[in-house]
Amino acid sequence: MLDLEQQTAKRAAPARLWRNWYRVHQRMAVTARVGIWEPGLTPGPDLFPSKEIAEQKAHEFIASCFPHTRSWFDYLGALPEGKRPAP
Repeated sequence: MLDLEQQTAKRAAPARLWRNWYRVHQRMAVTARVGIWEPGLTPGPDLFPSKEIAEQKAHEFIASCFPHTRSWFDYLGALPEGKRPAP
């Protein structure tokens, strides 16, 4: 038989919560619940159970914004809670 080493390294657990991140270019009022976003890297206010749901909610949020305000920010993507996008 073959002498195989057992794999001892454990895989990291998958992310359980995801947050959307945006790069804001100018000060903007979002909603009464969210408040005002200042320029720079800005996390979304909500956590989601999967990356797909987070991305869908981000697209819905962008679609609900007035057309002229969509140029005031960029969607950077959904990241696991606790991680930040590169500056």
